[in-house]
Amino acid sequence: MRDPLHQVSVKYKLAFGFVGLCLLAFGAGGFLISRTAKSALESEIHDRLEFQSQAYATDLHAQLEMLMRRSEDFASDGYIRDHLAQISIAGKEQKSMLGERVPASPRAVSNLREELRRHLRVNKLPLEGAFQDLLIVDVAGEPVVAVFDDTSKEALELSKWAISADSSCCSRLFEAKENDSPILCVATPIFGLRSGKPIGRLLARIRVGIWIAGAMQTDRIGRDRSVEDVSLRLTDPGGGMLIVPPQFLNYREPALTSAPILSGRGLVVMTAKEAEANTALRKVDEFFQQSYPIGDSGWAAEVSIHAARALLPISGMQSEFLFLGVILALVSVLLLYFPLRFLARPIMDLRDAALRIRQGDFSTRVPVETSDELGDLALSFNQMASAVETRTRELESTAEVLQERQAEARSQRDRLEGVISAMQDGVVVLGPQGEVLISNHAADPLLQVFGDTPNAQYTDSRRDCKGYADISTHCRACLSDLQAGARSCLLDIEKRVIEVHATPLAMAGAEGTGRILVGRDVTDRIERDEREIHQERLAVLGEVAAVMAHELNNPLASISMFNQMMADTLEAEHPLRENTDVIARNTETCKRVIAELLGYAADSGQESGLTDLHNVLDDVARFLRPLADRGNVDIALEFEADASMVEADEVQLRQIFVNLVMNAVQAIDGGGRVTVRTSIEQSRVMVDVMDSGPGIPEEVKEEIFRPFFTTKPRGEGTGLGLPTAKRIAEMHGGGLELVSSSTKGTHFRVRLRSVGIEA
Repeated sequence: MRDPLHQVSVKYKLAFGFVGLCLLAFGAGGFLISRTAKSALESEIHDRLEFQSQAYATDLHAQLEMLMRRSEDFASDGYIRDHLAQISIAGKEQKSMLGERVPASPRAVSNLREELRRHLRVNKLPLEGAFQDLLIVDVAGEPVVAVFDDTSKEALELSKWAISADSSCCSRLFEAKENDSPILCVATPIFGLRSGKPIGRLLARIRVGIWIAGAMQTDRIGRDRSVEDVSLRLTDPGGGMLIVPPQFLNYREPALTSAPILSGRGLVVMTAKEAEANTALRKVDEFFQQSYPIGDSGWAAEVSIHAARALLPISGMQSEFLFLGVILALVSVLLLYFPLRFLARPIMDLRDAALRIRQGDFSTRVPVETSDELGDLALSFNQMASAVETRTRELESTAEVLQERQAEARSQRDRLEGVISAMQDGVVVLGPQGEVLISNHAADPLLQVFGDTPNAQYTDSRRDCKGYADISTHCRACLSDLQAGARSCLLDIEKRVIEVHATPLAMAGAEGTGRILVGRDVTDRIERDEREIHQERLAVLGEVAAVMAHELNNPLASISMFNQMMADTLEAEHPLRENTDVIARNTETCKRVIAELLGYAADSGQESGLTDLHNVLDDVARFLRPLADRGNVDIALEFEADASMVEADEVQLRQIFVNLVMNAVQAIDGGGRVTVRTSIEQSRVMVDVMDSGPGIPEEVKEEIFRPFFTTKPRGEGTGLGLPTAKRIAEMHGGGLELVSSSTKGTHFRVRLRSVGIEA
């Protein structure tokens, strides 16, 4: 385990050890003792507060029960019950009679109320000094009569509360007038003389000060509560709070009739919100408190004492223990002089000497002043310093030789790296384990074969690589085969063709052999070769076309002649007349195509004229209808263009749309629809050819207009249809483009200049 104070000197460790021991013994010991005493005192305080809160609650509950019994005695008075019943009956007669019976006289009701008020004031209220006022309400909660005031705001609030009281109960604190005693009320049901149902309720407003002071007189222990340091707070059922000052806790007769008791002066009343805020502001660790319910009235007595005042007897205990520990620590420091002088100082000398040796001063020696263990340690240190000095000089000489050889090796390496970096061909050197040791910038495409570069697409053009499920794995294994001889291959890496030569390489100073790979980008050379082959193919195609044109002209002339002879024998309305017209037009088209093929090499011009585009599209649809019917394909023509006249060669236009519609029909497998739609956009006519086929693959969309490129099986397409159609459209001042292609179909658009529409 490492010393946690390894950076502190030994002399300070000794001093701090003794001082810390003293402080720990007296400081921690004093803390534990005072902590134990504090826990015992806190337990005693809690027990005392619990007993005191229970005693206060019991006294207050007894006093409240006595007042409730007195209220029940008043409510059982026959005089009160009889007058309340008469007043209730008179009130019902006044409300229910509609002329059939004489209603009760208001004066009679008023007399009854006055007699009842006088009875309460003279015969009842003086019997209990704690009662401030008496109020009688009917079963509907309406004030009937009060000793002093039955129309005040307080009387109305008490009446509303009393309507929910089925038996004798105590209310919450109600807000009183300024400089008036807090309102606490006891409600008692008043039963009729001949029925068991309540006919009203008697509300006795209690002087809160007399209730509290009277309850405190029931203490049988004989304590002087005026000198107690506890605080009493009463909480009502509604969450309100009544803070009782200490002077209310020790009143004796005749003090119950004094002005502070009668007026409740000094009592602090808080609403539920104010009480909640006051409780939240009081910190829990600043007070000890206990609460006990006052019977089943919903009130509770809470007794609290300030923590600092309660724990005052033990507050100075920790300070005394700490002061004693400091005194003993100072004495210990004086006693540590000799150990620090003759034990710690030699150790520090050894440390300083070791530090100077680490900084390079190998001539440092430590004086030997004693013959004890510290003297033996100093002597051994001096011998070690001498040996280190000798060995260091030998190492310095060897290091100079190594630096010279290292500089020479670094120079040769820099020259080799410069040569490899300047090469236009990629160079990769593989180690005995197949790892890449050296590579230059030109070898980045080749490194994709050996790395995990995402989206790296490459294939091997060698014949022995065909048929592998994972060509990338085979290429990596083939090129990094350290046991194989010299090899060469072509790799397609991200649209670039790399010619790779792999040669074994003997690794000096290592087990096994390596391999060196040289890659050259031959993409431009291959493209140039392909262009030359393409030019030769076009030349041969021109010669073949000339021969085919000569051979086809004679059969076409015979077909045209016999078709003309057959047309001359038919009447103008004959059904076969349309067939002969189609044969004549297509024969003429074949002648024009052959003439155009022959004139393509001679750069002959086109024969332009006014052509109705809709007629051309109708003719194309009729021409390809048999092919579409065989494939269960529907050809729909939607002519939305108002002007369909264009300046163009009719035969060449027909060739454009025959190619587009035929491609669309052949692309649909198992039935579908080809839609040909015309529209006007500014001064041009747009022809949209749309099919419901599977669409063009994403990777070949950029190649579809390249000559001789086709996605059809070998022998079914030449790859000249779309390039020829695009060339013809551009010759007429328009264009051909692929608008969209997805799994739901393909959309081509032909743009032509319209005649008769202003730009």
